[in-house]
Amino acid sequence: MKTDLLTLESPFYVHGISDVLSAAGGVPIHDSLDAATSLLESVVAGLRDLMTEQAASHQATLVWFAAESALALVYAAHASVDPETGGDV
Repeated sequence: MKTDLLTLESPFYVHGISDVLSAAGGVPIHDSLDAATSLLESVVAGLRDLMTEQAASHQATLVWFAAESALALVYAAHASVDPETGGDV
């Protein structure tokens, strides 16, 4: 019987003594990676739109937020997999 890899709760933005943003624990690793992929696809689509716009400040900000979220998800997925269940931490 194969055990599914699940994420552990993992903070990725700490301000002072508070975990302001963190990845949820108990999420199947494939779901986390699918979410990261979806966000990265949004970045690619946003960048494609930016290539056709002269003034793109607003869109650039939205794309930056999507990229930051995708990066945080990928870091959390990589860092939060329990090594006892086959993770790489």
